[in-house]
Amino acid sequence: MPEGWVHATIDLIVYGRPYFDIHKNKDEAFLRLGKAHRKIKHEWYQAFGKKWTFDDPFPDFLKGLISEIRGACGSDKAEKQMVYWDHDYFDRIWKNLSEKQRKYCKGAFAWIINNPMFLKNWAGVDVLEGKIKRVIDGQEVWEICPELKSEYHRLHCYVKTVIEYDKDLQDMLKCN
Repeated sequence: MPEGWVHATIDLIVYGRPYFDIHKNKDEAFLRLGKAHRKIKHEWYQAFGKKWTFDDPFPDFLKGLISEIRGACGSDKAEKQMVYWDHDYFDRIWKNLSEKQRKYCKGAFAWIINNPMFLKNWAGVDVLEGKIKRVIDGQEVWEICPELKSEYHRLHCYVKTVIEYDKDLQDMLKCN
């Protein structure tokens, strides 16, 4: 299972927000159950091979559910539901990676978090100004999201601490 900061970084890249609360909620049983925690609150993880595969990770019926949620409850609720399902998708991917591949992923994500201008230009997430680039009605707009600054600060501090205690990540992130 990837650490919370890895999930949060993926969310920041994909959705413009780290969504710590969703991942904390999904993985709260980990302390009691270890790897078996995925039997609780990981419905999409359990549905692998039955309702979805790596070739079709988000089938049409799921896209339809997201559209229904967006119509009934709004875009924010739909996005949070996507984050909830994406968590399980990424857990499945992570399970298939070797330790070396996981370490390289962590190195890449740590580098991204430490480079806010890259985040802005590549992912459309301006963590310094609190803006997320969105496509609304076919138009690119910078949506104001003031809480993004503090969420990024929290994630950045978390990643700095992880790097402090991980020699391999320190070595990966050195500029020669």
